[in-house]
Amino acid sequence: MKSAFRRILVALDLSNMDQQLLRYVAQMQAIWGAEKIYFVNIMPDFTVPKNVDAEFHKLFSSEYPVDEKIRDKLALDVQEYFGGAAGVELSVEVIEGKPYDKLLHWLAVKEIDLLVAGSKKTSEGSGIIPRRVARRARCSVIFVTQGSVVPKRLLVPVDFSDNAARALLYAVELAKVLPDATIQALHIVEAPSEKYYTRIAPPSGFRAMLAEASRRSYDKMIKTYQLEQADIEPVFLQDDYVSIATRIGDYIEENGADLIIMGAQGRSAFEQFLYGSVTERLVEQNKFTPVLIIR
Repeated sequence: MKSAFRRILVALDLSNMDQQLLRYVAQMQAIWGAEKIYFVNIMPDFTVPKNVDAEFHKLFSSEYPVDEKIRDKLALDVQEYFGGAAGVELSVEVIEGKPYDKLLHWLAVKEIDLLVAGSKKTSEGSGIIPRRVARRARCSVIFVTQGSVVPKRLLVPVDFSDNAARALLYAVELAKVLPDATIQALHIVEAPSEKYYTRIAPPSGFRAMLAEASRRSYDKMIKTYQLEQADIEPVFLQDDYVSIATRIGDYIEENGADLIIMGAQGRSAFEQFLYGSVTERLVEQNKFTPVLIIR
């Protein structure tokens, strides 16, 4: 598969989300083409571990250093899900320090292709770290939700930019290694201010003009990136909410999707990262469908 994620980092925080992340990565690692997976837990202070219950401490003696307790417990969990994995190297790391800084550092020095983080329905106090890192990360990022499954229904929101095209190209490659996968390219036709209607055309006529322009832009993108032979279903919706992220979320709730794929801008800092608007709002609002941000 082209654009494989060979080096993956899974951000664990000892919450209930860890089991979902391990399960999802175990199901997807071969599809992604993983060769090395780091399972990383970063603690601000080894003397005050968070999200560790009494049952955890019973597994080891009281003299056992807490970082070693956590590392060995995570290693047991990883073994449970990846015990039979072949052709992939696994590494469990427990690190002390500022989670934001340490995670960014690891992504860089380990040349990570994909960061896997949890998107929780209810925050347990650590969800902000992966989102902050995603704004600065030079790698692709996937936010996994509870109940995430091996995807069959791929949804790619498109605005006809190079970033959207890159996400669509990845979806086409991913669909080749997924059984019975479908791809929808969703474009939200933004509604202009009502003040334009009386000057140019009635509302219905102006909306029709915008919809036709969107279809022409879609056809041009498909031709430019040589996707004419790909099995992609285009979907065009009016933005009646004046919020593209909300409109996308409602469409998913009504029609379903297993994975949202979006393209990020550039490979440098936050100023060139298309994570500050629609993508960020979609990640924040959506707690049921994983979001993959391609860089």
